[in-house]
Amino acid sequence: MRVLVTGASGYIGSKVVERLEADGHTVVPFSRRTGGDVTDPAALERAAQGADAVAHLVAILDGSDAQLEAVNAQGPANAVAAARAAGARRFLHMSALGVTAEHAPLAGYWRSKWAGKQAVTTSDLDWTVFEPSFVFARGGGAFAEFERLVRMPVTPVIGDGRYRHQPVWVGDVAEAFAQALARPETIGKRYELGGPQAFEFNDLLDEIARVTGRRPHPKVHVPVGLMRMQARLLLRHLPPPLRVTPDQITMLVAGTECDVTPMRAELGIDPASMAEAYTR
Repeated sequence: MRVLVTGASGYIGSKVVERLEADGHTVVPFSRRTGGDVTDPAALERAAQGADAVAHLVAILDGSDAQLEAVNAQGPANAVAAARAAGARRFLHMSALGVTAEHAPLAGYWRSKWAGKQAVTTSDLDWTVFEPSFVFARGGGAFAEFERLVRMPVTPVIGDGRYRHQPVWVGDVAEAFAQALARPETIGKRYELGGPQAFEFNDLLDEIARVTGRRPHPKVHVPVGLMRMQARLLLRHLPPPLRVTPDQITMLVAGTECDVTPMRAELGIDPASMAEAYTR
């Protein structure tokens, strides 16, 4: 199968490309590295010509309202239009846990990603949507910043740290894309992607410390309201891992716990634990 992959040079997209090629698919990479831009409908249409399927992974976490709208909302709509113009019926879309109608008014990322997901799920294409928790691998993905945090003598934590997340290994996310292409019964379905264990954020930081060979450090808990105020005034201008935006705080404390039963039963994926993934 000939598959157009948007975001092909990104952290997750590059793993999806590797996994699809391992199954014998011909991948057409589309990213800024190849001169691609999902905000350019004509460029997407040219790239999609001859494709049998499209896997759309491009998104930005932060930016102005206009930037979020252009990439996270209009980008998927452009990809859907390109797929339809090329006659590529199969469409795989990367969304995220928390992207719901209820959450859309609360953060620019959620609002723009919800609009993008709607562009996919209301189309007449044979779509499958993936909704992962934090996607990680050693030294990469969401955990790159968390690994920096646990190296600090005292680890700062937003709020009480009891909100729960269920991080998923990047290899399992790539596997989900490959399995969906091979399984037509996944058409028209949304899959939450997570690991085998949900952690309170306090415990997640301790687990990251352990799997990277460190001793968990003491934590200082900063009230959510104070962090939001500081983020508006200062923190978003600091370097990682201290840089944070009000929207990112909102999304962090909302949590990403999920049900991986369909992931296991319908995609055939037994998700890797953090300890297992960090040795791969």
